[in-house]
Amino acid sequence: MKLGIGICGAFLLAASASTRLPVQSRSWRLEDRAVITDFSVVDAVAASPWMVYAATRHGLLLYDRRSRTWQLPITSLDGYPAGRARLALADPAGNAVWIGTADGWARYDADLKRWDRGSVPGGVSGMMLDAGDAGAGVFLRTTAGWTFLPRGGFAPLPGTPLPPPNRQVQPLDVQTALATAPMAEAQRALILTDPRLRTYQFTAAARTADENDIFFGTSGLGLVRLDPTMGQWEPLGFSLLAPGADALAQGSDGVWAISGANPGTRSGITWLPSDLSSAAPVEPPAGNGFGTARIRRALAAGRTLWLATDAGVFKTDPATGRTRRFTLADGLPSEDVRALVPAPDGVWVGTSRGLAVITAGDQVERVGGWAQPVLCMLAVGESLWVGTAVGLGVIPPGARAPLVPAEVAAEPTLSNAIVALARTGDTVAAVLDDQVAWRDPQTGRWTLERPRAPLGRILAAASDAGGVWLGGAIGLAWWRIGRREFRGLTIPGDLPAPVRDLAVQAPWLWVATDSGVVRLRRDVVTGGGR
Repeated sequence: MKLGIGICGAFLLAASASTRLPVQSRSWRLEDRAVITDFSVVDAVAASPWMVYAATRHGLLLYDRRSRTWQLPITSLDGYPAGRARLALADPAGNAVWIGTADGWARYDADLKRWDRGSVPGGVSGMMLDAGDAGAGVFLRTTAGWTFLPRGGFAPLPGTPLPPPNRQVQPLDVQTALATAPMAEAQRALILTDPRLRTYQFTAAARTADENDIFFGTSGLGLVRLDPTMGQWEPLGFSLLAPGADALAQGSDGVWAISGANPGTRSGITWLPSDLSSAAPVEPPAGNGFGTARIRRALAAGRTLWLATDAGVFKTDPATGRTRRFTLADGLPSEDVRALVPAPDGVWVGTSRGLAVITAGDQVERVGGWAQPVLCMLAVGESLWVGTAVGLGVIPPGARAPLVPAEVAAEPTLSNAIVALARTGDTVAAVLDDQVAWRDPQTGRWTLERPRAPLGRILAAASDAGGVWLGGAIGLAWWRIGRREFRGLTIPGDLPAPVRDLAVQAPWLWVATDSGVVRLRRDVVTGGGR
């Protein structure tokens, strides 16, 4: 009896460990925090009459077949398994999916937004449902053979007889799917070739008896829907071009996420609407994009995107990817560009050797002979605040170079590198690597503070009503200026990776990180309620 209790206790402990989610500093609803990253590689697909589930390298995608729209993706922050998915089956007893992974099994209930999972030595290599009793549980093939996992159970049970062949429901393999859809085989090369003429492979397939569509997973193009009767196919991509995002530019009802090229990744632009109903990436045409340039910041002006990079300024049409590059030959003080803000007649450009303006007519005009490295800028009325590697300055109307006001000179710390500038109302905030300062609009006096939240090196800031957002290497914080109040989020747990850029668009805060773009509901962090 004691032995049985010991085994049971050990099993419950293991089950508890297998279902543990990432450490978080707060409890998140999926609609309050969503992550978009590279979902282009699909390892397993399952389909029900109302939903398609695509298990990718970085998360679970859910495509609503009735409305033909995407639901919010499920990533590791929401409990997506760390082990690579091998196969998937839709659970006909609910709006859920079974996933077999390299580590074991998982089941996601889309209605309850809940994961159940368990570890299996060697992982799961096969899955099967009994069409006559699908609600009873799932059969799993492991290194020990076929076992049965009852619904609500934690450990597969050996010895359960398999259902007869005519009732066995198993994942559809790619070759079987292609054999039933000769048009897909005939158009395989066309379907699996992108505009850069790179080729990919089908990785998984799924279909249901109620409709004729076949859904294919691919090795880099996301999900593809095929109508084998009509011979028509439709890409259902929902992904960034790369796992991370370097910069954000705010549009009218969403943001542009810009990903620079890193080894093994693609560079380009992805439009993310506020409701995250789609994620449409645009990769610049070969030889006409920002290629391997390092992206620093981005600015949206009308239908144009401006990109600050270490290879100059790129003016891009996000609809087509066509790009014009501004360099030293056009008059820039340097091609090492760190900052962009709107100017009365164009765009202010901050470089490692001073300032310039690119006019509405695409003419580059150098601003004075001043040549300090510009790291950030902030337009306030007719004045331009400039953060440089050697401190803070301001260009008042009519001036040709930054001046250092007496109130700034009185605070020696403000002669260090200013990495970001933001504002709330009339209050200007200057951000250093590990400190922040704010200017009293009435007296002009500056006050320095150390963030009371773990941020690490501060990398980005964004203006908002009532405060400023601060993003760093190990966290994100809402700073309520004048009250010494910092409400922090942690990495990992609340956010997946270091913060690179921030954009505010009520009711959302958009966060560019090394592991994708995070959409956060601002009020959940600021304390303003839901």
